[in-house]
Amino acid sequence: MENWSFELLGGVRAINPTCRLDDLVGKKPGALLALLALSPGQYRSREEVIDLIWPEVDFDEARNRFRQTIFVLRKQLEPEGVTPGSVLFTDRTQIGLTAGQTSDVAQFQQSLRQAALTTEPQERAQHLRVALALYKGEFAPGFYLDVLLTERERLKALAQSARERLAALEPTLIPVPPSVMVREGGERVRTENRFFGRIHEREHLLLLLQDFRLVTLLGPGGTGKTRLVQELSTERQDASFIGLSSLRNGADIPDAIVSALALPDSTETALQRLQAAFADKPALLILDNVEQLVSSGGAEAIARVLEAVPTVRLLVTSRLRLDLPQETVCQLAPLPEGDAVALFVDRARLATSHFALTEENEATVSELCRRLDGLPLAIELAAARATVLTPQQILERLSRRFDLLADKRRDREERHTSLRAALDWGWSLLTPDVQRFFTQLCVFRGSFSLDAAETVTGEPLAIDYLQSLADGSFLIREGERFRLLETLREYGAEKLSQEDKKAGIHIHTDFFLKCAKEWHRQFEGEHFASIMMRFKQDQANFLVAIDHALEFDPIIALDLCRFLGDFWIYTYWWNGALAYFKKVLDASNKLNLAHNQWASLYGNIGGLYQSTEKYESASFYHGESIRHLKEWIYLVDGEDKVIAKRSLAGMIHNQANNFTYMKRFDEAELLYREASVLNREAGNNAWLARNIQGLCFVYTQREDHENALVNLQQALIYARDAIALCRSVKQDYFLSSMLGFETDILLGLNCLEEALKPIKEGFELACDLENWDVVVCFCLNYYYIALCRENWEDSAQFLGGAMGISKRWGIPYEPDVYYYYRSSWALRESLPERLGKERYDLLFEAGTQASLDSLRLLAARMHAPSEPQRQAN
Repeated sequence: MENWSFELLGGVRAINPTCRLDDLVGKKPGALLALLALSPGQYRSREEVIDLIWPEVDFDEARNRFRQTIFVLRKQLEPEGVTPGSVLFTDRTQIGLTAGQTSDVAQFQQSLRQAALTTEPQERAQHLRVALALYKGEFAPGFYLDVLLTERERLKALAQSARERLAALEPTLIPVPPSVMVREGGERVRTENRFFGRIHEREHLLLLLQDFRLVTLLGPGGTGKTRLVQELSTERQDASFIGLSSLRNGADIPDAIVSALALPDSTETALQRLQAAFADKPALLILDNVEQLVSSGGAEAIARVLEAVPTVRLLVTSRLRLDLPQETVCQLAPLPEGDAVALFVDRARLATSHFALTEENEATVSELCRRLDGLPLAIELAAARATVLTPQQILERLSRRFDLLADKRRDREERHTSLRAALDWGWSLLTPDVQRFFTQLCVFRGSFSLDAAETVTGEPLAIDYLQSLADGSFLIREGERFRLLETLREYGAEKLSQEDKKAGIHIHTDFFLKCAKEWHRQFEGEHFASIMMRFKQDQANFLVAIDHALEFDPIIALDLCRFLGDFWIYTYWWNGALAYFKKVLDASNKLNLAHNQWASLYGNIGGLYQSTEKYESASFYHGESIRHLKEWIYLVDGEDKVIAKRSLAGMIHNQANNFTYMKRFDEAELLYREASVLNREAGNNAWLARNIQGLCFVYTQREDHENALVNLQQALIYARDAIALCRSVKQDYFLSSMLGFETDILLGLNCLEEALKPIKEGFELACDLENWDVVVCFCLNYYYIALCRENWEDSAQFLGGAMGISKRWGIPYEPDVYYYYRSSWALRESLPERLGKERYDLLFEAGTQASLDSLRLLAARMHAPSEPQRQAN
């Protein structure tokens, strides 16, 4: 695995060239990570760290928590297949992040140091701009340990000081000519002005060059490979940069090296002259643009140089692998957002000195850099348009990006004069078969699987061609899936004939329709979690398939939407899904749909309105769906009638849910019972469990104080019946919900200790399945249990956790909807007083920022019988 870069300013995230972990860890693990990432490569005493992170906990207990926290961090940063200790080093006395890991805090402070050391105003201003681009927000927000609060205030003060110093410098700055670099041999090379970012990549390359004699830097056109190695060459006294873009015969590489180094004339061969030149001194030769030489003997020529000159190391830039046994590869990813924005601002200021990054245009510039895939060349070409266009106007013209992103300056190499020219250079290196295969892939959006690529292209050699495209930097591998940068996708789409494009769209749409149908069929079964994961990965492909189907066959668009409706509801994509269903509804009004099609369309729209709490609208659409289903039942026989009855049972259940939310409990109960009769007849245990779940909810929500105890006891029977049914059909998603109901009921019956069993199983399931509304409910359960135990600190954090998840996922936050919370109202109101207002606010806020891992650790404490309960002073 590649080394990690940690973003601690504005959040706690971990990134490497092949992976990004957002909301990485929560309270204690996040605090520990933030502390260690301040200084990668430097180790702290274990005792010191334990003292800083758990200052108020008994040392033996704190040491146990330390071990648990290390386990959580290592699971994220060193997954299976990664050598333990390669990222997170621990021994009996020390802990730290290993050398090679980087953080935005370290980069921020380095830029400030560079600004302080230079006396040249332009250079100082640029270092300050880079530092401020990195400062995206407060250090480790949401974490409130004293050591982190102190660091947060220090970094905040440094950022404010940098703003003031930059503001004082701005009026004195004048445009400066681009910097120039001199190659050995006297050739002067423009280095495209100031350099941004790539700190992690530079350090990684230097580390690789310590261990390997041949390192190939791979990346698509425009990622800045040449500029990176030019910059790196200035840091190595033994480095020589040799550009090979004009060379056409790979066998001539040794002669080109000799010529670039201006070695003395001799009758000896080029290899002999290199042997003599480096006989007693190590050297780093940087060979730029080798890709066009690979097919003409370039790889073999490089192998001969390595064999003949053992003191030489080679750093090669290429869009293709050399496929030599000595070769190790470093893949250059696009620029991260902060560096991309800083680059755009700098180049826009060179284009027009009046340009400035403001609160009004900051979001637009960020979106522009994202849409340009973080490609430095594309960003520079876009920034050059700042002379005549605002960032918003540039963004609006990206649909014609290859015409927009061009530069007529004569000081650029031809392949860097436009984005199209840069991509043409790499395109010419692909074989015609691979070129055609690539254009066929351009119908995909987001990532795609090997199976999808094979089906849509119809290419039996798909796996080989995908490998060729990945090796040629035209494709990004993401685990078992593949992805095209948007810029490359649009480039390939331009080369696709209208006939091939139309055929590809139809095959793509048909493939994802079959996926939607099959996954919908398995939605209720034991494979729910894996299917949900696959759906999330292909969400973008499903949407583009619907867009295409709306143009050529609205019926297919309808089928796609109705098969995906439940997936959208359970991934909380309610408003977006509703917009698509309305498009389909508009198109369907012009068609002669069957009753079952109308029923499915209306039912899904009703479900989405219900999710967004528009219950009256949901009731109307559910009612229309039920009406069409009853008509359908009368018109069909055999298996179709069985399907129709099952569908009717499901829609009656959904209408019952809606009535429950509208507090029309008697009507809801009748509908749940009607649906359960239909599902018992059909042997549909998965949905029968949901019917029973509905009855359970009705009984817990009724404002029937005289019969409250009887209602709860009846609800408990229903809940346990539903749990048994969920287990029988291996339906973990609904099982987690039903365990939540059992917990609610047991708490309502004041059976706190008995409630710990279902809450433990249910919370773990809900977290694993990302069943967010149920996670919220369990957080409220834990809040109540902690409250009853007078464990005020954990209670405040769980309450904050419920609110934080609710806000992130748009889930209604109603902590007092449950009857048993009302009896604890006085306790809840007294929490700020018992903890102290400041302490309560900090703990509650920490809960709102906590990740699932953090909440899980907090929950584990609730189940530990030896856990000492902290009382208020």
